[in-house]
Amino acid sequence: MDGLRLRLVFPPAATAIHLVPIWNLIKFMATPSTAPALFAGGLLGYVMYDVTHYYLHHGQPTSEVPKGLKKYHLSHQFRIQDKGFGITSSLCDKAFGTLPPLKLSN
Repeated sequence: MDGLRLRLVFPPAATAIHLVPIWNLIKFMATPSTAPALFAGGLLGYVMYDVTHYYLHHGQPTSEVPKGLKKYHLSHQFRIQDKGFGITSSLCDKAFGTLPPLKLSN
């Protein structure tokens, strides 16, 4: 059960299954020379997102940027669940109006 407690990323086997239709969609929409680059870039972005999410829960950041990301993400997890969906950035929360308030009003 400890393995499940620590799992904060999408299971690799399920990821592989989902990648087949994504690859086919990219091949359909892109040229043969750009499809591998688009697929690899998307996959790298997803892996970086998952690694960052795992680190924000289990890592002990020492510099300001990761500390801020951890505080921002844990605020979404434990304080205001319906705001602050961005894990690696607050950019989308600003764009979609889901930016959490700095302080909760009592």
